[in-house]
Amino acid sequence: MQDAVIISNISKIYKSGKESIHALDNVTLTIKEGEIFGLLGPNGAGKTTLISMLIGILKQDSGSISILGMDVARETSKIQNNINVVSGFSRSLISLSVEECLIYYCMLYNVKNPKAKVDRLLKKMGLYEARNLLAEDLSSGMRQKYLICKGLLNDPKILLLDEPTVGLDVESAILVRKMIKELKGNGMTILLTTHNMFEAEELCDNIAFINRGKIVSIGTPKELKSKIMSTRTVEIHCSDESCVLSSLKSLPGVKAKVKSPQIVHVNVTDYKKMKDIMLVLSSCKGEIYSVNELEPTFEEIYIKMINQSQGDSHE
Repeated sequence: MQDAVIISNISKIYKSGKESIHALDNVTLTIKEGEIFGLLGPNGAGKTTLISMLIGILKQDSGSISILGMDVARETSKIQNNINVVSGFSRSLISLSVEECLIYYCMLYNVKNPKAKVDRLLKKMGLYEARNLLAEDLSSGMRQKYLICKGLLNDPKILLLDEPTVGLDVESAILVRKMIKELKGNGMTILLTTHNMFEAEELCDNIAFINRGKIVSIGTPKELKSKIMSTRTVEIHCSDESCVLSSLKSLPGVKAKVKSPQIVHVNVTDYKKMKDIMLVLSSCKGEIYSVNELEPTFEEIYIKMINQSQGDSHE
């Protein structure tokens, strides 16, 4: 896959009186064509600033951004023809129907035959029957469908999705995620920001954690998990927790505790000790029903990496 977006050493500093705030601090990352790239971080981490730079409404103080082989600083209008943004925080135009709103945006995007384009997208998103409703009166799920329609009017090669499922009920969120997968299946490159860790893990090919303007870590969900797994947790389902605990006491580097009735959690720093654990368990008088390794959740990964980056920044 070729590179769709190349961000090289960009920085942005805001002045607040005598104080300088680094909204972005030497950020570098690459997004491949046809992938979903997640940008995750707390509020104020720099995500919105970065998106504003990608669409050309904010200039970086240093560094460079290339989108589809074009420099953002010199070829802004060309890039804007090939990119669009869908934000879960966007508002609809007041007193216009869904169809009227989309036709209005078609005029801004110089879309040829706007009525046909709007009809096609409304049918694809299941909104055709709601085309005459006021856009501002749509339910949360229908509103997100409408916003995705708006984001696809100019047939963008790159779509920036900023919290696309924020405030949605479970059923609507599942539907939006399905649409995002379909867009990727059609070859679209997507940059996704979200606070929903399940959503990020389900959708994203690669993820960057950002905090206080700096990239904390980049990788696939699997790679990011492996970076924080200094210890592994093994869950033992048994008939006698006390027998399991007493059996494991003899093993150095192994910490065991009762998690719940018939469930013992064992933390090990070296996975090679699993053989020793299994040998010890084989001599246990009680029944051992199952032994499973527990992976950390993506929420745990996010929290740990963000906390680590905050600790580093205080040093």
